[in-house]
Amino acid sequence: MNEILLSIIIPAYNSGRFLPATLSMLVQQGLDDCEVIIINDGSIDSTESICRDFSNRCSEIRFVSQENQGVSAARNRGIEESHGRYLYFFDSDDSLTDGSLDFFRSILSRHDDNTTPELFVFSYELHRLDGVVKHLFSNKLHKTKIYDDTIKKYFFAKKIPWHICSCVFDRNFIVDNNILFPNGIKIGEDIVFMIQAITAAKCLYYHNRLCFIYQIRADSVMQGYKSYSMDRMKSFEIVRDAILKNSTAYATVKKEVNFFIANLYLANLVAYIKADVKDRKINSIFMQNKCFLYKRLSGRFINYGALCIARCIPLRIVFAILKYSV
Repeated sequence: MNEILLSIIIPAYNSGRFLPATLSMLVQQGLDDCEVIIINDGSIDSTESICRDFSNRCSEIRFVSQENQGVSAARNRGIEESHGRYLYFFDSDDSLTDGSLDFFRSILSRHDDNTTPELFVFSYELHRLDGVVKHLFSNKLHKTKIYDDTIKKYFFAKKIPWHICSCVFDRNFIVDNNILFPNGIKIGEDIVFMIQAITAAKCLYYHNRLCFIYQIRADSVMQGYKSYSMDRMKSFEIVRDAILKNSTAYATVKKEVNFFIANLYLANLVAYIKADVKDRKINSIFMQNKCFLYKRLSGRFINYGALCIARCIPLRIVFAILKYSV
């Protein structure tokens, strides 16, 4: 058996509408020295039969079926089942630009030396209704190797555009550092995974080639951001605490880390204010549990002015105007 360079891990739950096109696209790009591992996460539609059909026709594609446990458990199972030197997480309803697998091979082989990055990041686009919403890239970091604390600094300062499906990870690095997706979280599991990865990484390589197209669909999980639930608040707490429990690792990047946490808080607050439906319990938490923002590393922020504004937000007045006062 030839050595597998890249394991492509696809979690699939009731993905029958999109999976055939996704798998056909991967086959068309060429799966030499690749394996595609589909984790059928308790689907009740045609997902399993589609997986079986493609695996019978293409030896590089295989699937594992399990009871429904969520995307984190599915991706973690994919890591366990993988044999490639590198890991690439992909979703069943997204797509790669033409030639991306060949590009991955070229980049991964080119860095096959003692300074091989544990993490490769590429640019991506957000699409809605077949139109480009946003192209996420950095010309400044193009073809750059970033090392040690600079990785953390750029990540927490949001200077590295990333999506879990725009990254390739060294498998040994992931396994040796016990980096996993957190179970019990419906939104933001990829952020927790990425924080673990950048905290442990010694070298990251960035290339601004467009490789991944993220499709925003009306019925996708991400559309949950249009509403605001306790699940999203729980997600914020888990992401925040994943950072704080490793505070000693961020001694040289406190400003950037505190900026990242404050940004998460403000993003949650704005999303809740914009949500169509409000909840009195969530109102109370935002107003009474200010530690949501103030739990941070000791030290300053990148943008201290933003923190001052956040501290002065008259939440009771805002919620009263919205007619959802506690």
